[in-house]
Amino acid sequence: MIRQVPGKVVELNYHGIFRGTAKQLPHYAEDIMSALPGYGVQPGDLVLEVGANDGTFLRELRNRGYHNLLGVEPSTQLAEFSRQSGLEILNAYFDRRLAAEIRATRGPVRAVICRHTLEHVPDIREFTQAIADVLADDAISLIEVPDADWVVTNLFAHEIWDEHITYFRNRSLARIHRDCGLAPVNLQRQRFRDTRNLLCWSRPARSGSPAESGLPEDEADFEAVAQFQSRWDALSARLRTMLRASPKPVVGIGASHIQLNFLNFAGLGDLVDVLVDDDTVKAGRFAPLVRPVPIRSTAEILASMRQGTLLRMAFPYPQWEDRIEGELRAHGVVSIRPYDVLQAAQ
Repeated sequence: MIRQVPGKVVELNYHGIFRGTAKQLPHYAEDIMSALPGYGVQPGDLVLEVGANDGTFLRELRNRGYHNLLGVEPSTQLAEFSRQSGLEILNAYFDRRLAAEIRATRGPVRAVICRHTLEHVPDIREFTQAIADVLADDAISLIEVPDADWVVTNLFAHEIWDEHITYFRNRSLARIHRDCGLAPVNLQRQRFRDTRNLLCWSRPARSGSPAESGLPEDEADFEAVAQFQSRWDALSARLRTMLRASPKPVVGIGASHIQLNFLNFAGLGDLVDVLVDDDTVKAGRFAPLVRPVPIRSTAEILASMRQGTLLRMAFPYPQWEDRIEGELRAHGVVSIRPYDVLQAAQ
């Protein structure tokens, strides 16, 4: 398990955050929903989503015929957005007190879905115990989190997000389940774009300790974790040297938290002149790097860039990068793929 240093964790107030995740529903969401009947979950059973966000997953469940749905979401705006589509949402943080309240008013829950929430929670034990508390004896839970092994083995420092307090590996995710009264029955790795996630299906341990299907082995050994910083520093130094010698301007693709993390962590913020992003909230504004860097749309860049260097750092969107690179290559614009630099050095 990889965790932020105790005493230095910045606990965000998620009540005021309005950041929907509808565009981030993975392709395997269909597999999650298809698995529920196999665990005995029927359309009329109470299904709880913890961290319901904008209600995207609950609406997908409703489209499949599930009609006894409940969501918990701390964001006031996201909770209201979900309610407008007819969903029942509790606008609160999930903890053992709320779990007891749900159980008292609605009865035990037949299935809990918790996707990409546990890594944001300061007290992972309290949170996981709350999930165990709310479940019926024959119920099923699914907790999904980012896979720390994927970050370590691929040196994906850009995936280390300030809002993520804890990163789990297979064994540590299974361990927190067991410590909190949940018995893992299936732990899977699932790719999503350029990331990988862990999905842990569990039963309440009080139901008779169901047999595990066998947990995948952790991939990154202690040495790989210990060398992460030195490997990242070496890649960063190499990239800084390359960008200083590259034709100007240097244009980076993407202006989301992933790209800003990459530039900040690698010390490249003062070497990039422009960022490309088609999000209307970002285009025309400035990115908060070591100095303000303007954000332009793809159309603007393709129409105006006739020399320079393209930094391919929109890691989840290679087709977008290919399009920009392909059109600008005719004008002599060169490209740098950061992780190709790492592989070449190895």
